[in-house]
Amino acid sequence: MTVVHFRWRARLMASLAMAGLLVGCATDAGEPTPTTQPTPTTEAPGEPALADGEYFGFVTVGRDESGEITLGVDLAEMLTGEEAREAAVEAGDIEEGEDLPNDFFIANPDIVMELVDIADDAEITVISGSDTSQSITVDAVELESLYEGTYSGDAVYGIVAGQPIVMDLVIEGGVVTEAHAVYLP
Repeated sequence: MTVVHFRWRARLMASLAMAGLLVGCATDAGEPTPTTQPTPTTEAPGEPALADGEYFGFVTVGRDESGEITLGVDLAEMLTGEEAREAAVEAGDIEEGEDLPNDFFIANPDIVMELVDIADDAEITVISGSDTSQSITVDAVELESLYEGTYSGDAVYGIVAGQPIVMDLVIEGGVVTEAHAVYLP
């Protein structure tokens, strides 16, 4: 897809700006502050936005010009342990010698939104609001309703309407075949 529906892009930009995106910060250490503005991109004709593989990032949900549900994916890196603590110190989120809350840090120095289609049979899971050790399987329409705040199914943990969803993704053949919400304490 080479054309991005303007209304979807505008909503995506607004939601990312409002979300603060946990850019370069430990998620439990106060209000995150983005360091850059997101830049939605489109792929050249015939080329997928992201190569096949496994990814971690912030996901927004919208529809393209044809009405198909599309994910906006801002790739990031989840760090743990000493690497996470050092990155948090370097980012200025904690002082040298301080412990990192929850022992993780999400590094996202450049906010770039890649638009990716979802496979018709994609495996999509979110975290149960009644038992965070359990997943709830949803389809693309339900994921969109969760993102928009119109979902009326079982309680879900960690998804706030209009805010990017932290997810692990698998891309095969240029489309998302798996999308799993990530638990962040």
